[in-house]
Amino acid sequence: MIIFKIIGCIMVIASSAGMGFYFSSEMKCRIDDLKELKKLIVLLRGDIRYANTPLPEAISSITRRHNGNFEAFFKKVSSQLHELSGLTFPDIWKKSVDLNLMNTSLTKKDKLYLIQFGDHLGYLDKDMQINTIDLYITQLEDEIKEASKSAKEKAYLYNSVGIMAGIFITIIML
Repeated sequence: MIIFKIIGCIMVIASSAGMGFYFSSEMKCRIDDLKELKKLIVLLRGDIRYANTPLPEAISSITRRHNGNFEAFFKKVSSQLHELSGLTFPDIWKKSVDLNLMNTSLTKKDKLYLIQFGDHLGYLDKDMQINTIDLYITQLEDEIKEASKSAKEKAYLYNSVGIMAGIFITIIML
């Protein structure tokens, strides 16, 4: 009978520690996703600014060159832009953010900024599009700095709280 208690205690501690490690790794994945998104937006800016590429073609170009977490998102935007379904660019962008970015580690705030970026991007001339892209890149850089600054502290906190919670629950169970 005592062996079952020991096995149960080990399982409780391991599972709660695992949850702590999961949450800390999610923070690191969010930072990686933000960096990847920034890289893609910089590529978009380069295509629009230097190659004078229209927005739908620039997004198609990014789709062909990229195969990461945002591949499905940009493919969906690109395919819907080429369908000429009558939807506006902000509607296509918002729908794609809602449907295709569920598997990323972006927070609701990150997705809201991305939707707002799409709202201001689709109907402007080249110079205003570049200014909008530059503003969004600045927002991404600020989010990356903020997330990176707090990630180390929070990761340690999540890991410690996970382990301590498991030990606390084990003590209560005994």
